Amino acid sequence: MGLLATKIEVGLTSPARCRDIPISIGRKYQGQDEDGKARRLLELAYQISRGLKDPSPRAQASCGLGNALSRSDLRRAEVLIQEGLRELPNPPQFTLDRVSCLLSGSAGARERGASQEAIARSQAARDLLLSSPLRSETTDLRVQMALAESYRAAGQYRDAIPAFEQASVLMTALGRDDTETAGTLFNNWALALHLSGRPLEAEKLFRRAIDISRADQSEQGVSPMLLVNYARTLRELGRPDEAADYSERGYAKAVEAGNEVVTNQALLLRARIYREQGNLTGAETMLSEVAPRLRRALPPGHLAFARLATEYSLLTSARGELPAALQLANQALAIAEASIKAGQGGTDYLSSVLVPRSDIERQLGRANDAAMDAARALNLLQKSVEPGAFSSDLGHAYYNLARALQAQGKSDEARAAFRSAAANLQSTVGPDHPDTRSARQLAESETPRR
Repeated sequence: MGLLATKIEVGLTSPARCRDIPISIGRKYQGQDEDGKARRLLELAYQISRGLKDPSPRAQASCGLGNALSRSDLRRAEVLIQEGLRELPNPPQFTLDRVSCLLSGSAGARERGASQEAIARSQAARDLLLSSPLRSETTDLRVQMALAESYRAAGQYRDAIPAFEQASVLMTALGRDDTETAGTLFNNWALALHLSGRPLEAEKLFRRAIDISRADQSEQGVSPMLLVNYARTLRELGRPDEAADYSERGYAKAVEAGNEVVTNQALLLRARIYREQGNLTGAETMLSEVAPRLRRALPPGHLAFARLATEYSLLTSARGELPAALQLANQALAIAEASIKAGQGGTDYLSSVLVPRSDIERQLGRANDAAMDAARALNLLQKSVEPGAFSSDLGHAYYNLARALQAQGKSDEARAAFRSAAANLQSTVGPDHPDTRSARQLAESETPRR
């Protein structure tokens, strides 16, 4: 990759060669999560393109750099996207350039949490492409992947998963099931499945993405984002040691590549894994490292701060400091609700705050509050999955509701909730998962004696 970068930088000294460089190099390095190289080369392309009169390379350079900066400099990224779109006239020959800029803008909107704007830009790109005589199957695939990913980022998993399935059909038709783009598609599709509470299905797609991406048996060519995403699913499936290994490797590669977003996500994930392994000191170290990084990188009120507060709440709860843990959970919920009110997304995250807060409330003897939080989480989750579908998130919410109902002395309702928890968990994390076994045992212990 280093030799390639050197050759490209030499080539960029010729303005005539700028036309194709922003997209090709941006995809090359960003696809590998090598953000440092992507930013350096695209910045150079952008500066050279300012001396050109042709609006196409000027726009592509602006939008390509904006896309690369969307993971590190949200404000400048959006300025560049808007600049690129303004460069383009309306005639049909510029349609594909406009589509490309809209897709870059959609990616930037996803990074800054503007989920509905990300969807709107992806849909605008799709609509432009449908009316273009220059439409191609390759561009159709790019647009479909962007739309699916925008739905996923917005927490609209019922839209995202079929959209990824459609993108997979397009990928197969193009004969590209073993390409780098396929690896990206399978990673994003698997992440949508994971976030919708279907980790067993997600694990298979993550493995497929890893098999496509690895250059050798050591998985050297696998992107850090893919390693971290896979670690999330391994943790959900009750495989903490493997999850820790993948998250640590993903972190190391993200740091080496200069990828701030993946570095921060890896730190948050490692904190959760270490806490669940009983390593509370290690968990606190991870949170102490990621907290200032998030404050430097993100605007106040970003949903990531709700995730950070949730992790601190869970760590504090693990130490037995329940009143302080509840305060932190309340803080996480307030951030998420403010984000939703501001149109920045977060509805899909509410259940991730409500379920652990319910457990803290129950332990504090506030059974009614615990039951209300668990019931609210269930209502939110049921809206996000297909009717009748199973979800591990539903399973955990049912489990916490059952514990709260137990505390209220409502044995019959608790028994029904434990059974629902067991059914959801068995189908999504497996019958031998500790949470599945616990839900099943508690359902049986709640059975009245005849």
